[in-house]
Amino acid sequence: MKIEFRREPEAAEVRVLVTAAERTPEVEALLRRIRALPAVIAYDARGEVPLRAEEIIRIYTEGRRVRVDSDRGSFDLRSRLYELEEKLGAADFVRISNSEIVQKGRILRLDFSLTGTIRLMLEGGIETYVSRRYVSRIRRMFEN
Repeated sequence: MKIEFRREPEAAEVRVLVTAAERTPEVEALLRRIRALPAVIAYDARGEVPLRAEEIIRIYTEGRRVRVDSDRGSFDLRSRLYELEEKLGAADFVRISNSEIVQKGRILRLDFSLTGTIRLMLEGGIETYVSRRYVSRIRRMFEN
């Protein structure tokens, strides 16, 4: 197996390309291991909790703390919100306010009945709101 690193300053995210003559069991095992890598490391009273991107419902600030709601519960994070937004990528996550990003696939329902804002119902019984600044972006996202 040959491993290479290519520096691309304009790259928006880390991209892993596995090249092989065919899809062998070894290649499949490698792909599974790469997909299983944690997207973020969260923390609770007992220590570190590695979370994959698929497990994350939303990331938000609460006071001066950054928190994550996931399939496995709520945890603290030690990264800044903008860093996590960049790391997780715009393909799966969307910013809904200055203090919150949510996973697009975890949005169950949108409520447009409130004037000037959108209420989001997320998996896990979580209800949150899109700030006025981000309403047009969310509308466009779901119109396409």
